[in-house]
Amino acid sequence: MASNILATIQERIRKEMNDVADHIGTGGIMSAGGAAEVGMEYARQSGIIEGLAKAERVLLDVAEEAEKAEEMDQ
Repeated sequence: MASNILATIQERIRKEMNDVADHIGTGGIMSAGGAAEVGMEYARQSGIIEGLAKAERVLLDVAEEAEKAEEMDQ
């Protein structure tokens, strides 16, 4: 059950990362205004992607550790 929950969380994190990356990639940040605003929005969106990527990495590490612990218990 725990692995299903972790997989669901990972899917949601990955979807959010892809959505933000698509927003950047399709020029969605260009509607932020002038060059300074666009630059700030790009930095913000990039930070969101970085944070989500770190969260996903932690989640994968926890899942791996839990799997190893289960194997040790058997």
